[in-house]
Amino acid sequence: MKNTYEYAVIVGIDGMGNFNKDTDTPNMDRIFENGAYTYYGLSMYPTISAQNWGSMLIGSNPEIHNLTNNRADTRRYENKELPTLFSRVREAFPDAYLASYSHWNPINYGIIEEGLNVDKQTANDEALCGMIEKCVEKKPKLLFIQFDECDGAGHGNGYGTEAHFKSISKADEYVGRIYEAYRKAGILDKTLFTVIADHGGYKRGHGSYTDEEKYIYLALAGKTVKKGEIPFAQTKDINAIILHGFGLDIPEYDIMKYSSQIPENVFTDIESEYKKLSPVTSEIITEPTPDMNSDKGLLSYFNKDDFKFALFFDNDTKDALGKIDFTEHEHIKYYTEGRYGSYGEIGLIGWLTSDKVKFGKDSFSIGVWLKTDNSLLNNRCYICSTKAVRTESNGFAFCMTSSGTLLDFENVECDTSDDYFIPFVNDISDGWVHVLVCIDRENMKLTAYNNFKLKRVVDIDKCFDMNFDNMPFTIGNDCSFKGSTEYNKNIFNLDDLFVFDKALSPDEVEKLASYYKM
Repeated sequence: MKNTYEYAVIVGIDGMGNFNKDTDTPNMDRIFENGAYTYYGLSMYPTISAQNWGSMLIGSNPEIHNLTNNRADTRRYENKELPTLFSRVREAFPDAYLASYSHWNPINYGIIEEGLNVDKQTANDEALCGMIEKCVEKKPKLLFIQFDECDGAGHGNGYGTEAHFKSISKADEYVGRIYEAYRKAGILDKTLFTVIADHGGYKRGHGSYTDEEKYIYLALAGKTVKKGEIPFAQTKDINAIILHGFGLDIPEYDIMKYSSQIPENVFTDIESEYKKLSPVTSEIITEPTPDMNSDKGLLSYFNKDDFKFALFFDNDTKDALGKIDFTEHEHIKYYTEGRYGSYGEIGLIGWLTSDKVKFGKDSFSIGVWLKTDNSLLNNRCYICSTKAVRTESNGFAFCMTSSGTLLDFENVECDTSDDYFIPFVNDISDGWVHVLVCIDRENMKLTAYNNFKLKRVVDIDKCFDMNFDNMPFTIGNDCSFKGSTEYNKNIFNLDDLFVFDKALSPDEVEKLASYYKM
């Protein structure tokens, strides 16, 4: 096969979806005026970053490459049967300069393999663009780019809002600068120039398969690119597109392995017949969070006074009961397929604090839905906490590991360590598990439930009869507030975090199960 292009660049715009059709993007309009494009390419399901950047770079469905945001952030990708595009290009061109410039570091860390001599750089979008302009001067054979701030604007302000549109226009400015850098380097006519989004978003989240989330923009420009609209394409197809541009063999189509294809009506030098198999969507239908005061709402099962607070994570971190105001640190993201409504992504990327949540020496219960993909390995992440790790301080930390939850009590005289570990490895369904711990401080008992089934009853040592309120209550971190850089090195997902003002009785646990139709 002829090596049609000497160079290729993939400009990825995270969270843009196809919203660029609704705002000003003069550079993309100009660059792809005579190219191939679609505003209705399909994101892979689920419409989440790692699943789709992984599908682009590997050329398979997410259920085959198994990448998630957490895994890409904590594990190196190694699969010789399904190498990335960088690995295939490196094998074909051993001495070529290859580069990946990504705002979202898990692409460089956990998707692109190590040992390929790829120039990997991570920075914010503005800084990244300046670095890319200098990178292009070195004429990279393959340059992969990921801009992230459109997704941040969507999570922070809502997808399809003015703030989101403004971020898309800014990304368009970066596209124009990169295009001109290729012109200045004298290699534009030898370059296959592509722009692609990984997913869109609905309200302030994504992950499901609504039109706002699944439709993405894909566009190509180059000397063999046909002018016109691409009839059907998926994010994973960028892989086969680049391989063809470089004249490399495209692996045989196998839905259980490599399944990237060249879309129809893209190139003048090949006629391709597309095997049109849409991504498989979830069989789980996420229901909206019931209205608090409806006959199916939370307050039809409990009284308002039963709670310290109730966080639904439905695109915000507001206490649904209006009792507590939380301060958000860094940035919390939302995804659309929670147990009810949306769910939150928290931990390394952001956390919440409040000095209004008080426990004293009273009983309490904590219930939460946790999403796990076993990517935490043996590290802990802090669901919520009233103490600082590695610092003597009275309090507790409710933690998650890859195999269970841990309620860690501590005062200056003694530490429970791992005395109150509750495994959930056999209780996970579709990645979700509900964990509930009830602390009866009058009788010094801890009662734990997974998916509302009794898991463990243990005695709490009398030495933990102490006040827990000397530090702010924290969600997604320990109370050192260093979790984003030192202690809490994980990202995790949670939904419906309820803290009750008492130890729930078995009958009340049944009520909570009924609320979730379990």
